[in-house]
Amino acid sequence: MIVRIERRLGTVFQRALLVALAGVGCGTKAAEVVATADAGGGDGGAVEAGAGDAGKEAAAPDPCAATPYTPSPPDMCGDYVKYPCGVPADLVVRGDCIFQLNDCASLCLDVHFSCRAANGYCTDAGGPDAANVDGKIVPDEAGAVVVDCATCPGSAGRVPAGLEPAHVRARTKLGAYFASAARLEAASVTAFRRLREELELHGAPCALLDAARAAEHDEVRHTRSMARLARRHGGRYVRPCVADVPARSFETIAHENAVEGCARETFGALLATWQARHVSDAELARTLTGIAEDETRHAALSWAIARWSVSLLDDDARARIEAAWGAALEEVVAGADGHDARVAGLPSREERVRLAAELRGLWTEMLHAA
Repeated sequence: MIVRIERRLGTVFQRALLVALAGVGCGTKAAEVVATADAGGGDGGAVEAGAGDAGKEAAAPDPCAATPYTPSPPDMCGDYVKYPCGVPADLVVRGDCIFQLNDCASLCLDVHFSCRAANGYCTDAGGPDAANVDGKIVPDEAGAVVVDCATCPGSAGRVPAGLEPAHVRARTKLGAYFASAARLEAASVTAFRRLREELELHGAPCALLDAARAAEHDEVRHTRSMARLARRHGGRYVRPCVADVPARSFETIAHENAVEGCARETFGALLATWQARHVSDAELARTLTGIAEDETRHAALSWAIARWSVSLLDDDARARIEAAWGAALEEVVAGADGHDARVAGLPSREERVRLAAELRGLWTEMLHAA
């Protein structure tokens, strides 16, 4: 069953790539990749949270200073920063909910490749045909704005519950990207080990257990590959810390699989497939090609687990899990913020939106189709 699903995903991915490329303007080179170090980094030092404040004299606490923020429920794939007095006006270049890449270095407390106003702090400006579809920033009643700093590269695999935040150190944006990817690939090792153990407790078929064990081994290789690329580009891999979680219900396990596997990991596999075809560096292309194949197989495992687990739940639980999957996929679409510089072969924001949109019918196709 997993092999059949993998083949079907491959077909869906090929269609998604064609659809995404079909919308590229005539003057755009789809395979163009700009992977350069930060301009103007004269001292060549590591990029680190709070570096801009070094050497300043101690002063009274600033009531408008940015502080870390934890949403409810917690999001393991994003760091959030709260600005009690709203986002500083000089950092809002475009004036909408998607901030410029350079602004993210100031708005976020760590190295990030994208950032936007968090859910609830942005209003849609009027649909896909509007001049500005990104919406406008809307502070809460106290005047505060929360910024969502994305930390999970789409090709990084599953994010386990209990993953603790960590700072990324790097001399270049590309080094930071790969350092973050290596950390998340390593976290996926724990995710698949936990998944296998929980599935075994609930009597899952041996084929699913064997595939989860194989995926765990794949993620070890991915970690080594991303760590090597991080070092090559001035980044440093930071080993992830994953807290233990108490025994979870069968529905909770199925819910996490739908969100992390059927939504985020599936999009990650699609994104890795795109990257492998659009990155200019030969070594990186070879690495990403292998990772894309592995991640597609992992996504197929997620859908096989979904078919098995959802079939054992009642109608209400199935509806909740399907809704969670849909919400997670919409988050992927909303978070498709791309980069002006094609870091590591990543697609533009518009291309990511089109890629993610092609996955919207998968739940019905994979679970409800005969």
